[in-house]
Amino acid sequence: MPPTTRTKARRVLNDRFGHQNFQKGQWEPIRAVLDGQDALVVMPTGSGKSIVYQLPALLLPGLTIVVSPLISLMKDQQDKLAAHGVDALAMHSHLSDGEARELAQRVEDGSGEILYLTPERFKDRDFFERLLTRTVSLFVIDEAHCVSQWGHDFRPDYLTLGSVIKRLGRPPILALTATATSEVRDDIARQLGMNDPHITVTGFARPNLRFEVKRTVNQTMKDGALRDVLGNETGVGVVYVATVREAERLHEQFKAEFAVGLYHGKMAAADRKEMQDRFMADEFKAMIATNAFGLGIDKQDLRYVIHYHFPGSVESYYQEAGRAGRDGDAATCTLLYRVEDSRVQSYFLGGKYPDVEEAARVAIVLEQVPIDQTVLVDDLAEKSGVPRRKTRIVLVLLKRHGLVREYRGGSWERLQNQLTSVDLSADLTDYEVRRLQDRAKLRAMINYCQSAQCRTRFILDYFGEDVDPEWQCGNCDACDGGLVIDRGRGDSPMANAAS
Repeated sequence: MPPTTRTKARRVLNDRFGHQNFQKGQWEPIRAVLDGQDALVVMPTGSGKSIVYQLPALLLPGLTIVVSPLISLMKDQQDKLAAHGVDALAMHSHLSDGEARELAQRVEDGSGEILYLTPERFKDRDFFERLLTRTVSLFVIDEAHCVSQWGHDFRPDYLTLGSVIKRLGRPPILALTATATSEVRDDIARQLGMNDPHITVTGFARPNLRFEVKRTVNQTMKDGALRDVLGNETGVGVVYVATVREAERLHEQFKAEFAVGLYHGKMAAADRKEMQDRFMADEFKAMIATNAFGLGIDKQDLRYVIHYHFPGSVESYYQEAGRAGRDGDAATCTLLYRVEDSRVQSYFLGGKYPDVEEAARVAIVLEQVPIDQTVLVDDLAEKSGVPRRKTRIVLVLLKRHGLVREYRGGSWERLQNQLTSVDLSADLTDYEVRRLQDRAKLRAMINYCQSAQCRTRFILDYFGEDVDPEWQCGNCDACDGGLVIDRGRGDSPMANAAS
């Protein structure tokens, strides 16, 4: 590539985004996609992943499509790009019908340098036909771990992206994520049909983050530990809780003592927005929240993240904890560990994937819906007694066999009779393998909580990063010394993981 290309890129970086130089790991994947090559980027939160696709979008002649899992995330990026004079569009379900039609027409008329979409949007046939009139120069998948069946936040709708990319003329593919093991990286490339992608892994260490685990033996002790952390920490932070019930209990318990907000997925949209706005305006000491509060929250100066319950994988933990200290200043990531909390995550794992009996119950209910009539996932779940997530997975499997059709808005149509005669055993066996993988991830998370290792070293080992055998971060509770550890449970990231 001529040296003038990098010179031009740096000029755009400075003129449009106000940055003098590229950060570590940014230029190499930018150069790759400008050369027409696929690229996969694993870069910690706060390290400048967005520039990796935003800059090429301004240098390439056609449209850059960015697939994002959350509306709040794409709206935040759209607002920031508008401030830099970038013509960015976002098509999502929060738009009115009139706004959606107007935006679709703008896309067809050639507006937009960057277009943000959720993966579900490609089911809108009219919109997709309009999209086919555009030249797509770059196809970006943000939070690309959602593509992988072995990632910590797999989403079935992401599996359609490989075929979508082909229909759009097979532009270069750029996949971005903050957390991906080598297995997940390989799966992302395979699922998207990437051709010998340029892979950038900048490293997982965040030197400004202090990781610590506080042992507790009961709820009273854990609540006291949370009170101590909230009382001692300065600035604004997030307290992650595994369940809605516990989030509400802790909010009720601490709201008179500290300025704390509450956020979970069962709150009304207007209430969630109010809480988020107040949080961003620094009206709260902390937000007590489930993991519904996360990806779309771009607050650079979070000084601490507290996990009241540990999540189901090291990937999830590192992504959530990594929202602290994105401004580069010191921040603390505290996990309150209680042995019994593993039951919470085990319960969640039990509810993720359907078994044969549950699949049959969904199919039987669906057979009672007349052909040419649509039915909502929620209605099928209620009538079959199968949780919504499992019901949707069964529908996705039936769709693979050409037996149902999905429409935008969450409705489904049966195309054939005798759905229960279809053999889904192979597909369900795949989910059983995935269930075992999830258990291994949970075991690794428990090992992290119980480990005597340097916390950062444990995380680097988990993600397969090569570090000196004697390296320690010097900025965690384990490096401080004085931990009381049950060493018999294993200190390595995957020790006893499959047990």
